[in-house]
Amino acid sequence: MRRIKAVAPVAAAVLAAVLACGPHAQATSPDRDPGPHGVGEQVIRLDDSVREFASVDVGAPGTSLGDEAIGFSDFFQNGRKVGTGGFVCTVISLQNSLRQCESTLRLAKGDITLQGFAPFIVSFPTRFTLAITGGTGTYRDARGYMDGVNIDATHARLTVHVTR
Repeated sequence: MRRIKAVAPVAAAVLAAVLACGPHAQATSPDRDPGPHGVGEQVIRLDDSVREFASVDVGAPGTSLGDEAIGFSDFFQNGRKVGTGGFVCTVISLQNSLRQCESTLRLAKGDITLQGFAPFIVSFPTRFTLAITGGTGTYRDARGYMDGVNIDATHARLTVHVTR
C-alpha cells in the first residue's frame, strides 16, 4: 500500500477538515458569538490530531481514482480532549486534484456529520470546507459548514459553523 497524506476531518469532516482559528470555544459550552450567518450560529473551534491513519491504493500504482485515505482523530480545545472523529476521503478526480470526503465529529453533546470535496494535499497549509449534513443529540437538526486547514500530515485546525 502507498501512503496518501491525511485530510483531517475531517474530517472527515473530517475530517480535515480542516481554516485559521481564533481563541478556542468549549465544545460543551457553545460560543454564541454571531458568526457570518448571524445570531444563533454556534462556532466550535477544534485542534485535530490524527491518531490512526491508513491509505488504500487501488487501481494503478500511485495516485489513481478510488484511492482512499482513512483516519481517526482526537479533538482538543486549550489542550483538553473534547472529542473524536473519523474520516474517509476518496480520490474522485486526478485532473482537478479532488477527493470526496465524509467525516463525523463526536463531541460531548452529539455527533456532527460532514461531506464535501477536498483538494489533494501537496503542501501545507491546505485549506478545505465541508458541509454539515446532519447530526445526533444536540446537533440532530444541524446545518452549516466546517472550515479546515491541514497544518501538517497529522494536525489540523477546524472551525465548525453550526446553524439550525
